[in-house]
Amino acid sequence: MKDILTPRERFGLLVIDEKPDRCNVLPLVTSHAATVKGMRLRDYYTDGEKMARAQIAALETYGHDAVSIFSEVGIIAEAMGTEFEYPENDLPIQRKPVLEKCAIDDVECPDPINDGRLPVYMEAIEYAYDALGDRVPILAYVPAPFTTGMMLSNPNKFLIQTIREPEAVGRILDKSLRAAIDLCYHIIDKGGLPLIVDPLASSSVVSPATFRRYALPYERRLVQFLHRYDLDVILHICGDTAPILELLPETRADLISIDQVSLAKTQEVLSGKMRLIGNYDTSKLAFSAAEEIAREVREMVRLGMTTKKGYIAATGCEVPVHAPIPNVMAFVNAAKESGWYWV
Repeated sequence: MKDILTPRERFGLLVIDEKPDRCNVLPLVTSHAATVKGMRLRDYYTDGEKMARAQIAALETYGHDAVSIFSEVGIIAEAMGTEFEYPENDLPIQRKPVLEKCAIDDVECPDPINDGRLPVYMEAIEYAYDALGDRVPILAYVPAPFTTGMMLSNPNKFLIQTIREPEAVGRILDKSLRAAIDLCYHIIDKGGLPLIVDPLASSSVVSPATFRRYALPYERRLVQFLHRYDLDVILHICGDTAPILELLPETRADLISIDQVSLAKTQEVLSGKMRLIGNYDTSKLAFSAAEEIAREVREMVRLGMTTKKGYIAATGCEVPVHAPIPNVMAFVNAAKESGWYWV
């Protein structure tokens, strides 16, 4: 069937609890867009116009329902002083956390217009919004305070501090929250919709107790800031979130993007409380046959569409950078074909 609504209209109906023509389809096409465009990764994440052009090329190729402005979760920490290396055909690699050089009280909150690669984000959002903003949501991924806090520090030291020095962790997270809020403000000003990502708060990384004490309160405060703008907020947490499913409504996020957790189990816990996004296994996009991907995506979408609050068909995490283009097309086409509400 032919689309009836634009992606922006489709997302708009979802967040007011009305069924759109079909479910939104959102493979998390981030740096994979550079592959679609035939671009070096370093060009993608260091040049805002090139990032936007790659995202637009991916949208034109796949026909999915949103642009994803993102490269990697260290972008706020980098702008605060953490050092990264920039390989030509790989994502940035963290080399030296800023808190190995100075104390958190000496670290400045960054200016999104001038510091680090945050201006790349700003340029990409502005370019994409000018080109597509009247028809397509421009999602800009924002690292949550817990993830940024860990990237400001040595990760092992940070995790030990969560046990032995909670006040020190609190100071790190407070400053990371201020940086995230300021970035969100500038994203909104440029026409983007902030999407919160907190991969290092996953149960694959930290215990549910650590999540409850440190990550969740700061996710909630960031969501509360965004609710001041009457936005429906997406929260994505990579990896295994099964142990914290019951805690996720406490973040106050409106949509939760899941990864390595059963969709059926997530529905059981969250179906009447949050809109669900997810969660096709991204490794299969890299290594499975297109026919198998299409079959499994159809099954996922049929189940996902029974979610009471609403559903977006998505990958569990970012589409692998070098995933075969026919495989991603199989995902999008199968999700569209199976996702119709209006028939």
